[in-house]
Amino acid sequence: MAFTVRDFEDFVRLLDKHPHWLEALRQRLLTKELLQSPKTLRGLSIRVGKIDKSLRSLAESVKTLSESVAALTEAQRRHYEEFVAYRAETDRRFAELREEVAAARAEADRRFAELAEAQRRTDEQLQELIRAQAQMQATLSRFGQVIGPAVEERMIRALREWVEGQGGVMLEPVFSIALDGIGEIDGVTRIRLRDGAEAWVLISVKTKVWPRAIRDFVDAILRNPTAVAGLRSEGIGDPVLPIVFGFTLDRHAMDAAQRARVGLLISAQGMLVPPTLWSLEKGAPIEE
Repeated sequence: MAFTVRDFEDFVRLLDKHPHWLEALRQRLLTKELLQSPKTLRGLSIRVGKIDKSLRSLAESVKTLSESVAALTEAQRRHYEEFVAYRAETDRRFAELREEVAAARAEADRRFAELAEAQRRTDEQLQELIRAQAQMQATLSRFGQVIGPAVEERMIRALREWVEGQGGVMLEPVFSIALDGIGEIDGVTRIRLRDGAEAWVLISVKTKVWPRAIRDFVDAILRNPTAVAGLRSEGIGDPVLPIVFGFTLDRHAMDAAQRARVGLLISAQGMLVPPTLWSLEKGAPIEE
């Protein structure tokens, strides 16, 4: 017969009265898997809870990581901006440095050019000076060739006048002697004095007589062993009469001649300081 709704309702009331029938019916109707579903669901719920907790922890970690990444990104941005600014400043300074170097190079080139031009002008002036000096030397040489004999003639005339005025006589012509490494003695002759004694006359000729010329004559000739040896090799020995001849003189030349005990003979004025006999061996005047 057919199972009606009424029958179903009666069956439900029976199950309510007999709960153990409900368990037996459940075991008949449900599979083993369905019967274990609540336990499984509770396990799944626990696992889901753990997963949820892990997810929340992961989300927190992700949030922290995101914040770290954001902070790192911000730091990277600041560093990049600082690098860009530093690079711009460096480029600016290098540009300024290049300009300064270029300016310094240009200034150095300009100064080197000026120096080269100055050197060129100096070389030209030096060459001009050398030419002028050569011309002057040639002029002086020609002048000396003309004036030298005239000066020597005046010196010889003045010396002869003085010797004869002293009652003496010149025994030899006046000649010059060149001493190696020292120079030339302008006039040398031998005379006989009034008392019959003989002496050699050594003469230094100057256009103008300065005190230094007298000192140099004494030091370079009368007291110089090399000069004395050279004179001795020419047969000239003691005694000698040293004389400095000139056309004009410095006001202190007479004092220098008197202190040195050297004769001072001026062309137009005669013997202003009479000479004293010297000993070349002793390098000093002969005391009377």
